[in-house]
Amino acid sequence: MNIFYDPLSPWRLPLRFFYPANWCAEGFEEDFAWIQQHPEARNAGNLLTDHNGKYVWRIELPNGHGAVAYKFCEGKAANRYILHLSHPGREWRNYQAIERMGVPSGKVLAFGEKRKHHWKLEESFIITRFIENTRSGIDFMPGGKLRDDAAMRRKFCELLAPRIATMHKHGFFHKALHPRNVLYRGDTPETMEIFFIDVARCKMRFSWRMPGVILFDLYTPLLDLKLPADESKAFLETYRSSFPDCPFTLDELERRLTHYKRHGRVFDVVNGASAK
Repeated sequence: MNIFYDPLSPWRLPLRFFYPANWCAEGFEEDFAWIQQHPEARNAGNLLTDHNGKYVWRIELPNGHGAVAYKFCEGKAANRYILHLSHPGREWRNYQAIERMGVPSGKVLAFGEKRKHHWKLEESFIITRFIENTRSGIDFMPGGKLRDDAAMRRKFCELLAPRIATMHKHGFFHKALHPRNVLYRGDTPETMEIFFIDVARCKMRFSWRMPGVILFDLYTPLLDLKLPADESKAFLETYRSSFPDCPFTLDELERRLTHYKRHGRVFDVVNGASAK
C-alpha cells in the first residue's frame, strides 16, 4: 500500500484523484443495488438527522440483512471540492484509519458522489452498518437524559479517554470530538460500549503538530460535557495513563486546559466553567 492510500500515513494527500469516487464493500453489492433501486426507503419516517445539508436515514435491508445508516450530503460550496475529496470520501478514508487502530466505529459499506462536468460536486453519500441499540453521548451533557446518572457518566468518560489516547498515539487528530459523535450502548456501566461516528474532519498530523491537536481534542468533549472538577481530572488522568509518550504531564494538561484559549476567549474546561 503506498503512502497515498495508507490511512495512517501523515503524507496522505486530500486530492480526490488519488482515491476512488465510488466504492462498495465486497459482499454488499446486492444490497447496495437494492438501495439504489428503492429511493423511497429514504423517507421521513426513517430520517434520523437533518442538519446543514446532511441527511441520515435508517434503512432496513431486505431478506433479513439488517439495517444501514445512509448519509446524503448536498453539494453545498461545490467549488470547494473540485480538487478535494467529498465529505463521504473523507469519512471513508478516516474510518479506515480508525479501524486500523482498533478503535470501535461505524463500518463503511459504500460511498459515492455525483459531479457536474466531473468537477463540481453536486451530491454525495456514505452508507455504514447501523449500530443497533445505541444512543448519543449527548445524554451525558447538561440537560441530557442521563446527566444525573453519575455512574454511567463516569463510565462513558472512562471509555472515551483511552480511545482518544489511542488516536493521538498514531498522530490522529479527530477535530470534532463532540459527545454527539460518540454513540454508546448498554444499560449499566458494566455493559457499556462506545462507537465513534461522523469522522469526516479527522486528519493525520506529524509529531511536531500533536501538542496543539491533543489540547484541542481534549478541550472539545470537556467543554460540552461540563463535568465536575473531580471527573474532569479523572478523565485527563485516564487519558495520560493510556498515553505514556504524551508530550504533556498530567499537571501540564490540567493547567493548559484550565486556561485554554479559543477564539480570543479563555475557557476553564477542567472545572466546567464558562468562557472568561
